[in-house]
Amino acid sequence: MATWEPSNVVIAADLKTRLPLDKIAIELENASYDPENFPGLIYRIETNEKKVTILMFNSGKLIITGIKSSKEAKKYIEELRKTLKDIGIDTSNDYTISIKNFVANGKFKYNNIDINNLLEDYVGKAEPYYGKMPGVSKKVIESLENVEYNPEQFPGAIIKYKKEDIEVTFLVFHTGSFVCTGAKNEEEAEKAITSFEEEVISKYAKK
Repeated sequence: MATWEPSNVVIAADLKTRLPLDKIAIELENASYDPENFPGLIYRIETNEKKVTILMFNSGKLIITGIKSSKEAKKYIEELRKTLKDIGIDTSNDYTISIKNFVANGKFKYNNIDINNLLEDYVGKAEPYYGKMPGVSKKVIESLENVEYNPEQFPGAIIKYKKEDIEVTFLVFHTGSFVCTGAKNEEEAEKAITSFEEEVISKYAKK
């Protein structure tokens, strides 16, 4: 079975309170705001272990990156709410959080993936590649729909994968290492990774 861990989660939140970004930009030390170029305020939180970025908008909506779970996001939102309260800005207790993208890094239980054969059989479409790709013809590359692979530029294959109502993208290396993006939570990531390993990767593992 594949082993993996979350590497990044993109969170959307709504404080349900309008935010005076001009005031926040002046009061918060690590905030930058240039409304002529971007409508949001960028607030950076850096520690020895983390680099978290929070985008704030006048509407009260937030985008948070650099974290690994919604639980962690809630911690940073509560810290932000306290910071805002200290400068005279009260926010609603009834805020909402949703995961927009869940990124996982991991390793399949197989160590030697035959990506060329996977490309020949997988139903999908690659970016047309007309150079040398051993064992894969130009016709095959042009007929694919969900795969991108150009080993002269990058050693990993990008494969879009659907499982029932889950749609994710895998970056797969011949070593069995992978990155999975597009899941909405850990449960979706686990389901997609397990199914992809069983249905696709296991068939192309070199003995």
